[in-house]
Amino acid sequence: MDESLKPPPGWRIAAYPWFAMDEPTELPRLLRVGSVLLPEFFHLIVAPEDAWRTYRDGTEGAEGWQAPVLFLNFQVYEGELEMTEARSAYQDIGVVMDKVRKVIKPEKWKLLGIHYMTQYLVQFMDEGGRPEGDRMRTHADWPVSDEVDPYGNRPKAAIEWLDELQAHAAEAYASARGTPNPRRKRQRITDDFLRKVARVYGVAERAGLPPTREVASQFKAPHSTAAKWVGSARRKKFLPPVGTPVYGAYDPTIERRMEIEYELHDSLKDLTPARRRELELELETLGGPVPGREA
Repeated sequence: MDESLKPPPGWRIAAYPWFAMDEPTELPRLLRVGSVLLPEFFHLIVAPEDAWRTYRDGTEGAEGWQAPVLFLNFQVYEGELEMTEARSAYQDIGVVMDKVRKVIKPEKWKLLGIHYMTQYLVQFMDEGGRPEGDRMRTHADWPVSDEVDPYGNRPKAAIEWLDELQAHAAEAYASARGTPNPRRKRQRITDDFLRKVARVYGVAERAGLPPTREVASQFKAPHSTAAKWVGSARRKKFLPPVGTPVYGAYDPTIERRMEIEYELHDSLKDLTPARRRELELELETLGGPVPGREA
């Protein structure tokens, strides 16, 4: 490990794939940030060793309830990682920020977030699921059932994580060796595919969403690849020239499908199972997922 990324003596740093103090019901999407994959949202914890919570078996420090514990929430937006919120435990956030700044400079916080979250993902891949060392959601005072644990029984989201992480690792290895990536499935750029790209782009633009980002999201591709597809769609005249709005008749059905897709997959709303099923049924009655969106 780079020495500059190690926690100061007497401190501990860790990252986990959900917002601090949340109770997630599913794993976030993995998104590309530069050359790495990161969860769409995650948090970093910076705290003294004795602040980590005591377990009933006595394996953790017991004197940390008044220590400065800093939670930093991060979110990936349009291919960039942003720190969205800072929270604290036991002490006022201002007091905690001042204490942490003295041992770790704020300009390193984002780099630490990337480093420790990447470490977590490597462990996740090596162990085929939630790392053994991840005790944040198995704390004796925070019981977890299969109904709310996003990792329990290797759910679909965890398996998708493993597939994406393994594909990304294979791609990085192939790139380092200068050889083709055998795992990467190339999208055939047909006219039919580019028409789908144009349709998603146009619906997103009319809905006020970032259209290229929406294309990337719908087809699960890097933003740079989505931009190339959009450029190809323009050359085929499936989209107007750059700077010209995408016109077309307003289709409330398509717009509603986009809204439902966003709420189900891309928003940060914590949907109840009943609400999620309600939206899925409505989507089915409207003709199913928006073109390009994989179920």
